Amino acid sequence: MKCLTIVIPMYNIEKYISECLESFIVQEIIGDIEVLIIDDGSKDGSSAIAAEYERLYPQLFRIIKKQNGGHGSTINRGIEEATGKYFKVVDGDDWVAKEAFVKLVKTLKKTDADLILSNYHWVDYKTGDTKAEVDELCPQIQYEKIYLAGEVLNKTFLKMHAMTYRTSILQNMGIRLDENCFYVDTEYIIYPIPFIKTVLFLKEFVYQYRVGMPTQSMSIDNMKKRCSQHEMVLDHLIKYYHDNENCTCSKAMVTVISRMVTSQYKIYLSFKENHKSDLIEMEENLKQDMPLIYNGIQHKAVSILRKTNYYIYPVISWMVRKYLR
Repeated sequence: MKCLTIVIPMYNIEKYISECLESFIVQEIIGDIEVLIIDDGSKDGSSAIAAEYERLYPQLFRIIKKQNGGHGSTINRGIEEATGKYFKVVDGDDWVAKEAFVKLVKTLKKTDADLILSNYHWVDYKTGDTKAEVDELCPQIQYEKIYLAGEVLNKTFLKMHAMTYRTSILQNMGIRLDENCFYVDTEYIIYPIPFIKTVLFLKEFVYQYRVGMPTQSMSIDNMKKRCSQHEMVLDHLIKYYHDNENCTCSKAMVTVISRMVTSQYKIYLSFKENHKSDLIEMEENLKQDMPLIYNGIQHKAVSILRKTNYYIYPVISWMVRKYLR
């Protein structure tokens, strides 16, 4: 059995896929990993580039072609095909830092933790400048020590780029990510949480996340276009939380969902058209169904809206649009 399966979702990223694949070619660990390139119906030169890497390194890379089904479908297929003990997703326009990645693989070979968390960098796609979104994923932890999930997850900053799961958890939990839909990275974070018993942290910054590209789903223009998809995923996550709110790490789920709720506020407020009724409806539903999130929202614009009974919605919306311009 391989130690680690890397799944690379690939769709029309011919400009970036070589840098991604090159980052996994490390002779020291090449026999310990498999890299599954899930070609989600690419129509540019991505497929040909990936095929050349598969030809040169057949022991490392394997291309899996499928009809276009979105990011979630590529991860679902990767989970089905994975044979490694551990599982990590690296998007095809991102990459890993080689030395840090070697450390991750060596750690995976000797641990039995359910979830390994390693830090990541944001990399500006124009300048190449790097920075950490957070300096530490969890305060006051000892690196490379195995913790019970309940000891640490509720105070951990959870992002998809940081996570390496035990493959069997993903294959046995019986839950699939939404397909033909964006924003499923939050599902990938939350759905396994009730099944995680042990966690280990690495100090290395493994994942290099390219940010600032206009094509990214988290750009405000794209979020507005896909508002209904964002709403749907958020609804699914809230339902999943209610089905699992008694799990040891439910607070971690609340924290991650809260981030998505804040994004939904931003989407509504960024429209020139009035989405006041949608925002108020979401507020009322949260207040009734998820008071922990409702009371924990610290978005300044939302606080002002609540204090004014939403009367100044047009002004706040104008200010948000000006800020996001």
